[in-house]
Amino acid sequence: MTTAFEPSPRSEAAAPAVAAHHLIKHFGDLEVLKGVSLEVEEGTVTSIIGSSGSGKSTLLRCMNLLERPDRGELAIADEAIRFTRNPQGGIVGLDRRQLQRLRAKVTMVFQQFNLWPHLSVLGNVIEAPMRVKGLSRRRATAIGEHYLERVGMADRRDAYPAFLSGGQQQRVAIARALAMEPRLLLFDEPTSALDPERVNEVLGVIRDLADEGRTMLLVTHEMHFAREVSDQLVYLDQGRIAASGSPQDVFDDPRCRRFVAPAA
Repeated sequence: MTTAFEPSPRSEAAAPAVAAHHLIKHFGDLEVLKGVSLEVEEGTVTSIIGSSGSGKSTLLRCMNLLERPDRGELAIADEAIRFTRNPQGGIVGLDRRQLQRLRAKVTMVFQQFNLWPHLSVLGNVIEAPMRVKGLSRRRATAIGEHYLERVGMADRRDAYPAFLSGGQQQRVAIARALAMEPRLLLFDEPTSALDPERVNEVLGVIRDLADEGRTMLLVTHEMHFAREVSDQLVYLDQGRIAASGSPQDVFDDPRCRRFVAPAA
């Protein structure tokens, strides 16, 4: 089956898929993001690493506006996000029509799968394309079946989440994200809830997606995997970017040595 996705060329002249400038995010009195600026080029993989509590997941959730920054500027998939601001410049609201468009362009794979237990595997995958993109059930089913085949779950299309392993559920969650045929894929520690023997099956799917030239932003503790698949590595420390660049540059940076092992 032919789908709408075509890998984006990796061109220096292309506009970035994500451009975040000086993002600040508070939870009460706690400042979690302290002026983070980040660009992700089309067709590249960026991995965000750092200790627990460094702000990695919060930064990722700001990229699809599951968390609203308190300050800063954000452009995603060729659109500058329109925030409503108070007289002091703080962000107080979002353009809801733009937010709906963003939901069709950016999809996220969570730590805990978040599959609907009352829907079959195929039902989970086709729900968003029908509701968000307005596709017919027939079209959504064709796309859903294609991506279930893509992640090796076509034979479980009629199963329910309770009867799947954690690795199988996460592969269904990836198929669900792919079925939206997004411009940007976000992964929030996609293997952290898996048994060790299931980690590699999920990493294998993500590795294949990277090889296709998809634009991805990945939060992970899998250091060897991040080194292998990433075009850009970002080391976040206490809400600030301590180092960024190629995986080799970041792994060799003295500021990161207390977190990542030196290259072998």
